[in-house]
Amino acid sequence: MEHEDRLHWGASLFSLDVKEDNLVRHYKGRLLVLITVLTGLLMWTYSLISLFFVEQPVLARIGFTCSIIHALSPLVYRISRSMVAAAYNMVLAGMVFQFSFSFFTGGFFSPTLLWFAVLPLIVGLLTNRTHAVAWTFISVAAYILMFLLQNQGWVPEPSISALGKTLAQFMIGMGLIGLVGGFTVFFLELAYFYHHKPKDS
Repeated sequence: MEHEDRLHWGASLFSLDVKEDNLVRHYKGRLLVLITVLTGLLMWTYSLISLFFVEQPVLARIGFTCSIIHALSPLVYRISRSMVAAAYNMVLAGMVFQFSFSFFTGGFFSPTLLWFAVLPLIVGLLTNRTHAVAWTFISVAAYILMFLLQNQGWVPEPSISALGKTLAQFMIGMGLIGLVGGFTVFFLELAYFYHHKPKDS
């Protein structure tokens, strides 16, 4: 009996596949817009920090370019009708900027690298397990790459001012709390939606 319970628990936790119909896709489309707005606020704030408090002008250009690409994610979904394309557009833009910001503000020791942990969560909420696992490995690889760059001495000295460093740290703390809390609510709402959505007759 205990063995059957373990099998049932494992199957329920790891093997549930929900068929996506128009209703589910519509819900995820709305979720995409909400996540784009929340993470976009962080992207644009980091871009402004790069512009005013980081001596490397290339970082601000990267930041504003990535922020624009990131903001176009709902449009990518509307044109392509592919949530995978929209989610990848969002997280790729975010990762490029996060990596660049970390590179110029402390390298492997920059707390901005913590944002890599959010990327698999975003992809998983919008797509499925396969892409969430893929982005877990991509995020780990990017983290290790920064370590290798730091270890080889290829990371420049931090070019962020003391005030910029304080603002960036503030954004990390408040941003992570806000995003993780928000994503938790979205995830619970999505789970409730899946459980209660009309079943096919």
